[in-house]
Amino acid sequence: VEIRIVEYPSPALDYFTKLVTELRSGNAPDIFTIPRDQQLDDLAAAGYLADMSAALANWDGYSQLSPLVKRLGRATFDQVPYVVPSILTVEQLYYRRDILQQHNISTAQPQSWQELLRRAREIKTKTGHYALLFPAGLTWGAGSYTEGFRYLLAGSSDPELVNSKGQYRLRSDGVYEALKFYQDIIDADLMPVRPLLNPEPWVIPKYEMFPKGQLLSTTCGTWCVIFDWGPGSRNPIDNIEQVLGTWAMPARWGPRNVESGASGELTNAEPFVMMSLVYSWAVNAQSRHLPQARQVALELGSVDAAIAYAQKLGNVPARRDAIGRPEFQSMKVLLEARKQLAKARAVRTTVGANALMSGVARATESLLTKRKDARGAQQMLVDYVSNVLGDDQVEQRESKN
Repeated sequence: VEIRIVEYPSPALDYFTKLVTELRSGNAPDIFTIPRDQQLDDLAAAGYLADMSAALANWDGYSQLSPLVKRLGRATFDQVPYVVPSILTVEQLYYRRDILQQHNISTAQPQSWQELLRRAREIKTKTGHYALLFPAGLTWGAGSYTEGFRYLLAGSSDPELVNSKGQYRLRSDGVYEALKFYQDIIDADLMPVRPLLNPEPWVIPKYEMFPKGQLLSTTCGTWCVIFDWGPGSRNPIDNIEQVLGTWAMPARWGPRNVESGASGELTNAEPFVMMSLVYSWAVNAQSRHLPQARQVALELGSVDAAIAYAQKLGNVPARRDAIGRPEFQSMKVLLEARKQLAKARAVRTTVGANALMSGVARATESLLTKRKDARGAQQMLVDYVSNVLGDDQVEQRESKN
């Protein structure tokens, strides 16, 4: 088999735009990656992805995937698996342990949004620096959803984004609560706003302020420890494993403020990490070499390929059998992150995810500029997604708040 590697542009948004253009014109490669699981449904619904059901059923790696990974690899509208999972992101809050300790600020795990806000106010008061970063705004694009809004929605009182009819639940209390948290940290000047209104808004806060200790906590994933702040990055953080700490994302109320159910278990209250399926391998439905393409995609889901990704990008192998490999055992930060998957959550989107993410970017932009409050931003999100996808794709139920 002759394989030709086609290098598409970066960042991920440019890559995805180029990929869709090529798929639409019939010039796309036989095999390609999908940057985030949120983009799977749109590609599958358009008929661009080959069904991988039979190939995965006969693949020894499929039994090594968790139920959540398998679910994220299936389209929501037909439950067909269209990708070969390779790597995951484990996403949480990263903070500057060294600076918090210097100022006698607790580094204990925040148990609720209110506790996180109290910690953030203490950080701002004692250090004079910004305490939190949740990506937001138009120029951050899809990252305003994937690296910001999604964390908050997952911990809200109503975290489900899609109803049983496949409609987006944008009028829900959970959506309002997530936007209200943004409004609260912006109004309290706990988050740097001006850089988020610039082109490439991630550069100043994540690549400059955080390494310099001018921003003390931020949402991020395992890739940040290597790609953003590691030895080969633009502004590496010295002694990074000692300097950085991580907090799981707290839920809105926290376990101490939620009554247990009949089973004695707390529902949706414990701190959690976010998980995403990233750069999964898909096969072009129009490939002239479908059997060979499917086989190559399975090979790209191997442990060796996942570990190579981990070493270069800082992502976590999706397969359980990668854990015992000496190469992965030596990556202590990623090994610890993978252990967090027992408390991982994911917010599932459906067809129209790109419109949803664009709507979140616009809604959070209105909060950054203070043109809207949380209620107005929620209505802006509803209006945008309804205009792009149609009113029938947005649930009509009104929020109780």
